[in-house]
Amino acid sequence: MTDADLRFFVLGAQKSATSWLYYCLRDHPEVVLPSSKIEHGYLGSPLYREEGHDWYLGRFADAAPGAVGGDVAVDYLLDADAPAAIAEHVAAPRLVAMLRNPVDRLVSAYFWSLRKNQLPNEPLDRHVEGLLRQPPGFPERHPDRFVDELVTRGFYGQQLEPYLDRFGPESLLVVLYDDVQQDPGGVVRRVYRHLGVDPAFVPESLGARPKVNTRNRAVIALERLTTGRKLARVTDRMHRLLSRVSEPAPELSDRQRAGLLDRFGPHIRHTEAVLERLPSENRPSAPRLSERWT
Repeated sequence: MTDADLRFFVLGAQKSATSWLYYCLRDHPEVVLPSSKIEHGYLGSPLYREEGHDWYLGRFADAAPGAVGGDVAVDYLLDADAPAAIAEHVAAPRLVAMLRNPVDRLVSAYFWSLRKNQLPNEPLDRHVEGLLRQPPGFPERHPDRFVDELVTRGFYGQQLEPYLDRFGPESLLVVLYDDVQQDPGGVVRRVYRHLGVDPAFVPESLGARPKVNTRNRAVIALERLTTGRKLARVTDRMHRLLSRVSEPAPELSDRQRAGLLDRFGPHIRHTEAVLERLPSENRPSAPRLSERWT
């Protein structure tokens, strides 16, 4: 694998079906991806700087003639230095962003962070009520990185804008988590077409459900104690099973959900303005995000 083979990047957002898309891309015979999806190994990350560019390229299989190499990592959106890091090695990348209602993303990320022991095992209410004391736009930063990221990872407009400014609006395709749920085949065809590979190919992973976090507190508590890989695999299977057989009560009241959407409002409108810069075929279909994300 060389820089010349590296053509595209899936930027995120976290908890927006990027893992599902990684497997659909890996299935395609014209696509080359890192052999494992290491989120913190993205181009320009601290791990990348520590291990070096040869290490990064060594994570890819050799690219066959005409194959398209790419990377998938949600921190490409979060890290403000990532666009410049990409530009050092790829002059005109194709970019894909997958966005999700920021409140739904926040809830999903909260449970993911609980499972990974990144947050104290406290009710979501405790964090939400603190967030609702902020004015629209969430101008204040939380001292805990993972609590803060529950919010800031939903600031899609300000994260996408530097990519458009550097690489141009034609470089970026934006799809929504809602569309993955409703029409996964259509999403995959759009992504394949944007990357310049055969859009008619049907990946084996197409029918796999995007990851869903269980909200079962007992399983979460068990996973937080997990240190071995075998037990981690067992609890992950438990999560997958429970997410299929039970629908938990909503974690947010109507008041809290409406309040969070109000606080995210400036960022949703900013994202809409950024998407208006894209060619029509590269942005989500109507209705606008402020109408979809209610």
